[in-house]
Amino acid sequence: MAIEIQIPKLGLTMEEAALVCWKFASAQMIKKDEIVLVIETDKVTFEMPSPGDGLLHPVIPAGTRVVVGQIVGYLAADKDELEKLAAQHPAVETAAPKEVEEAAQATGTDTSGAAAPVEPQGRFKASPVARAMAKTHGMNLAGIRGTGPGGRIIRADILKALEKGVPVQAAPMQSPAAGELLSAAREIPITGIRKVIFKNMHLSLSTQAQLTLHTEASAEALIRIRQRISALEDKIPYNAIIVKIIAQALKQHPMVNAGVSGEVIKIWSQIHVGVAMDFGKGLIVPKVRYAETKTIREIAADLERLIEAAKANRLSLDDLTMGTFTLTNLGAWDIDNFTPIVNPPESAILGVGRILPKPVIKNGAVVAEQRMALSLTFDHRIIDGTPGASFLKTVKDMIEEPSLML
Repeated sequence: MAIEIQIPKLGLTMEEAALVCWKFASAQMIKKDEIVLVIETDKVTFEMPSPGDGLLHPVIPAGTRVVVGQIVGYLAADKDELEKLAAQHPAVETAAPKEVEEAAQATGTDTSGAAAPVEPQGRFKASPVARAMAKTHGMNLAGIRGTGPGGRIIRADILKALEKGVPVQAAPMQSPAAGELLSAAREIPITGIRKVIFKNMHLSLSTQAQLTLHTEASAEALIRIRQRISALEDKIPYNAIIVKIIAQALKQHPMVNAGVSGEVIKIWSQIHVGVAMDFGKGLIVPKVRYAETKTIREIAADLERLIEAAKANRLSLDDLTMGTFTLTNLGAWDIDNFTPIVNPPESAILGVGRILPKPVIKNGAVVAEQRMALSLTFDHRIIDGTPGASFLKTVKDMIEEPSLML
């Protein structure tokens, strides 16, 4: 019996997604757990593994909005079953990256950046939709690799090229009086994760009264505790210790672990600390769940899993939603101080700068000490200045004396 390929529910709030592309051609054999298609929600891009072995029979084309549970294709056990499926549900066109690669290898063509094939009349092979999209964005089809049948450029190829920022066609030379003085070298569509960032950052600053407090802490004890824990097991990141410190501080200052729902301020029972990450695809904030109940090693293990999932586009909506506080650490980029923006619907975020030696006065003498900057941004509608400052001081004290976490 044919295996149904259904759109999975990636999070509690997910209702629909966009079917970005198929990874195999129609009638191509797929093994269980091979990536069969890619879907995109407003928060995450997900590479969906095949639910079983079989011959692919896609029935929904790439670029279509699909709902959770919708059947978008089938896996046939053999050719006879595939023919029966085709009679009931006509197959749709798919991009066939593997077939394109195999054909290119047979002809000795390099497809890593190959231009689109040219038809005898000198026009590039592209679907009508792809041509219209290319014209709208001023794109040159010669620089786009087609993944449709026979190397044909399809809608998915245009979307991929736009995401990468393919240069637009050069405009004819004009005099300054006749032409524009400003032209785009490339156009990047506001879609996917970037669209979510646009929405969240605008929502954050337009709906909250944000205030940022800055302070500085000695990092000497933080460095020592990291060295001690790492000596016993694998090296742990500073973020794991800081997440634990945040969780313990939130237990002492529950008002900071809050959010607004309509006309009600909700103090959350759980502590879910998000950690801002960016691997070149846009800012994401995976959550460490129930951080107050976990050890530093357990938090480090959670962060490792979330990082690997983020790199492989395997984060679920549950990994990315329903946080109560966020940590953003720019120390790896040599940033000392910055003003972080609250990640709504949360009410506070802690920014951490790099650790570096600075001169300080101890016992009347100037000595070098490893120090780090801390910046707390919070929604002043919910958190007053004094409680915000008190929370930040608690974080600072725990960084300087980690035993206070106990």
